[in-house]
Amino acid sequence: MKIKHSFVSLLDLPEVLPFAVFPGEKEPKDKELFDFVDAIAEQFGEEIYYIGNDIIEDKFYERFLFEKGGFLEVMVQAPAAIIAHFVERSRAFKFARALKRVILSIDRPEAKLLADGIEVSSENEEALDYQTWSKLKKVREVL
Repeated sequence: MKIKHSFVSLLDLPEVLPFAVFPGEKEPKDKELFDFVDAIAEQFGEEIYYIGNDIIEDKFYERFLFEKGGFLEVMVQAPAAIIAHFVERSRAFKFARALKRVILSIDRPEAKLLADGIEVSSENEEALDYQTWSKLKKVREVL
């Protein structure tokens, strides 16, 4: 069975997202994360349901399901990342617009830079994987 797949990805290099957990912080920022996802749901026009979390190597993933199909993964450790997966490319673009509006509502000058980094990709392109994130995390730790 082959299904086309589109995804929206965002890597928070300017560290704008309010739910990002930084080194030395022991508590997750669940309220900030759920408020952020609720704001996306409102802009996206459909419910988003929390389905749990997972730890793969050193990365914490929070996972959500979209009411009309697809799922969302949020990596909460800095640099935080968002990857949303869809079968329909049009839904990926709709989600990207909703995500951009929510990020632009963050009262930080770097928010526009982050919003401009939102990408819609197809199955032929690679999503942000653990290895890439791990390299970026190591660079961040040096700075």
